[in-house]
Amino acid sequence: MPSPIPEPSNPLPTKRKQPASSPNPESSEPNESKRTEPKRSKPTAPTLTLTNHTGDIFSAPPNTLLIHACNTQGSWGAGIAAAFRDRYPNAYLQYRSHCLKAHDPRANPVPTGSCLLIPPCETGDVPRHWIGCLFTSAKYGRAKDRPDVILTNTGPAMRDLLEEVRAREMGTEGEGEVVSGIRMCKINSARFGVPWHRTVEVLEGIVVEEGWKGDAEVWSID
Repeated sequence: MPSPIPEPSNPLPTKRKQPASSPNPESSEPNESKRTEPKRSKPTAPTLTLTNHTGDIFSAPPNTLLIHACNTQGSWGAGIAAAFRDRYPNAYLQYRSHCLKAHDPRANPVPTGSCLLIPPCETGDVPRHWIGCLFTSAKYGRAKDRPDVILTNTGPAMRDLLEEVRAREMGTEGEGEVVSGIRMCKINSARFGVPWHRTVEVLEGIVVEEGWKGDAEVWSID
């Protein structure tokens, strides 16, 4: 009679079946429940708006702010700056005093990238206009700043001016005087030699803060 075959001393372990996992209630929900609300884009901050006009910038209604680009040396000697000097001699004296007395062109010049806001100060039949000086170049003529430097100074100077206007109108300075509107020439484009479209890019990129004027008229004779 054949002897029985001995069982192996170390039987191989048998694999146990893993218990079936319970279905995830979240995964069993229809796809519609997983839809998320689309992200809403944040409203963009308003920027300065320029509108073009043909005609005489100086024919503006009373209390209009007239803006031009200036040097820090106290000179309105050529171009439209000379026209400002001839029409607004008292404003010119305030500008010169700011550059030559409140500051010193050599030791303590007016900072470029700043502004000077001159309230209406003429007598007689001269219209009551505010004058805004943007100090975009330290010097003038052949010594004027490079175009890229002038453009770098233009944004801060314009922002400084808009804040000055806001402060005046809010009564934090003066007695709450009102600026009825803003006119400007094609600043930087004549004696300072900067292509106008490059200045437009800077101006239209200025974010308008609360209480600032958000529109400016650009006046030219052509």
